[in-house]
Amino acid sequence: MKKVLFLFALAMMTLVLMTSCQKDSEPLSSEPDEVIVQDLAASEEDEYLFELGLNDGTEDDIKNGNFGGGFGKIQVPLDSVWRFGRHINRIGLRRLEIVRTAPDTIKVALARELQGRFVTVEKFEGDSVSGDTLVVYRKPLRHVVRRKAIYVRNPQANDRSGRRGWHLYSVSLGQGNSVPPHTIEINEVSVVSSSGDSLVFTDPLNTMLTLDEVPTFVTGEMVTVRVKLNNFTDNPVDPEGNGSTETLLLHYGVNRHHHARKFFEFAGIDPVTGEHIYEGTWTIGQEPFRVYHAVIDAIDNGTIYDSDPATYPYNSTTWNIPYVVLDSD
Repeated sequence: MKKVLFLFALAMMTLVLMTSCQKDSEPLSSEPDEVIVQDLAASEEDEYLFELGLNDGTEDDIKNGNFGGGFGKIQVPLDSVWRFGRHINRIGLRRLEIVRTAPDTIKVALARELQGRFVTVEKFEGDSVSGDTLVVYRKPLRHVVRRKAIYVRNPQANDRSGRRGWHLYSVSLGQGNSVPPHTIEINEVSVVSSSGDSLVFTDPLNTMLTLDEVPTFVTGEMVTVRVKLNNFTDNPVDPEGNGSTETLLLHYGVNRHHHARKFFEFAGIDPVTGEHIYEGTWTIGQEPFRVYHAVIDAIDNGTIYDSDPATYPYNSTTWNIPYVVLDSD
């Protein structure tokens, strides 16, 4: 009887070892490569693909000037315009177009639509009894953001996650537009840091950056951003009479951990090209060792300063530049 039990136990151990060896020899995933990359690109985990930096918060945040990061009272040409911002209440799924360009390379085009309201708050001084009066205007908002990415496969990678060595290799800048219309065309964005580094971008969706090429700054470094654009609106609004028919914001340090915004200064009109030029200088102060996004946000003045949604619907163009912050030490 003991011999029978021993032989049975030996057979069971052999079966377990054979099953284990068979599992180790099987591929980690039976999914097609395109499905694996699709899942990677659709995931919300990768900070390099972040595109949600345009949400300024709830209407209460906008009226209070919070804007996700405590942004105070804005300085605008029209005294009655007190606050403005986007309230995003519907975030569409990422739409993906996948093209295999080589056995170990897949290119992905990503797009996502944001929907909500563009909110403008006007403030009028009242008498001593009624106090200040706030009037809120709302316009429907649709904004599509796009980006490209390249995934490559390293067959030697020790990947037990089922991804078979596929990983993000490079990303483009992001580009976004209101839908419809969008009359603003950003032509060039230049970035100059106090350390002497200089970058120029002219074609965001076709500017591919490997993860090692993503711009890097250190805490305390000053960065100057210069933007050239054209606005082809049929109904220009120029409150100051200087040719500035749009308002430019920089949403900086934009990711799941930090959101702030500042205004660009209007620097004039190029006498040769007719482009509108805006500049701003900021100091890098975000927490190091993270990926952030600088969003250049051009909004037609009619969107902000006129409450008529038919003549002046929501009208904006955005560029998104990822960057990494390092410790100055």
